[in-house]
Amino acid sequence: METTLHATINADKSPAPATPRPALQKCVVPVAPTCFLLDVSAGANIADLCAYIREIARTYHAYGAANLTFIISDAQPLQLFGFFSPANQRALADSLLIELRYLFASESGVVQCTSSSRTLTYWAKYFAKEGAR
Repeated sequence: METTLHATINADKSPAPATPRPALQKCVVPVAPTCFLLDVSAGANIADLCAYIREIARTYHAYGAANLTFIISDAQPLQLFGFFSPANQRALADSLLIELRYLFASESGVVQCTSSSRTLTYWAKYFAKEGAR
């Protein structure tokens, strides 16, 4: 029983950075061990958001994660900043061996892309336009 209790207590500890910035905490919401809801409509600075995602990627990589998944329902603010550009995606992974995955979710369905995918910018533009309707 002690082993079960010890395992339960430790299971609640996330390897996410311990001191998240309050505004960014609303933008990057953990929904599973390596899955986050990315909601930029919470009003955060996109440059700060990118730095925070780099910090999360470094932390999870240190704990052995091979990939992180971000669920995005409103891609428009990210698209306007150039978040999905190949250069920015390389900077987010920060030369770590970790893959960033994006799930673009809308009423019409879900599309999965990776940070290294050539179609990432296409899907980001598509879902940004769809969200603007």
